[in-house]
Amino acid sequence: MSSAAVPRTEAVRHLERAAEWRLVAQMLAYPGPGWRQHMELLLDSIGDGGLREAAAAALARWLPEDWMRLFGPGGPVRARAVAWEGGLQPGYLLAELAAYYREFGYGAPEDGPPDQLWILCDFAAWMELKLAYACVSGNREALEVTEKALKTFLARFVAPAAWPVLRQLEVLGPPFLALAVRAAAEQAGPEPERRGWMAARPEEVALWEDDGCGEAPQIVRLKPPEEPGRAED
Repeated sequence: MSSAAVPRTEAVRHLERAAEWRLVAQMLAYPGPGWRQHMELLLDSIGDGGLREAAAAALARWLPEDWMRLFGPGGPVRARAVAWEGGLQPGYLLAELAAYYREFGYGAPEDGPPDQLWILCDFAAWMELKLAYACVSGNREALEVTEKALKTFLARFVAPAAWPVLRQLEVLGPPFLALAVRAAAEQAGPEPERRGWMAARPEEVALWEDDGCGEAPQIVRLKPPEEPGRAED
């Protein structure tokens, strides 16, 4: 482990990004019990004026029935990564996601498939928190490995799902949700090119709740092993 000092402002930037990712995740999640409280707590940590306005609009107008009409069964917006995956069996994508979550100690919420866009954004927030911790602890090696893993995760999973969801929301609304997804898409990377295939139909996505597509390919470790006696973050 490298213990070289990391500027404190770098840790603050990661904490700010973690709050932004978490807010976007909450805006995309089903607005059930506790949703409003989580949103209000996050607002105090958000410096981006556009995101704050979008969150305020969501708090004022976004209802569970609105979410169901947009994202629920038969809804027009496909907010799962497997819905936009081309040329790869869905089980492999889900296995890749499981490897990321496992390697970085992320407990994905159990109230939906792990490839939902809001969960992908929530994992990005988790990774930014880990980056902030690496800065504070002076662990340059962990910082570099986690930064590389997050960059790959955003390009591999978030960008391919966020951009098409954004294009749908730009047509279907609501505007405040489109603004939140745009923030996620732009942070994740450029819009991928899509040629020669179409998004999966809703009934196909519904069949992809398990990953029964055989053994997943081996994935290399994404972080260095913990030091003996080192406290978990």
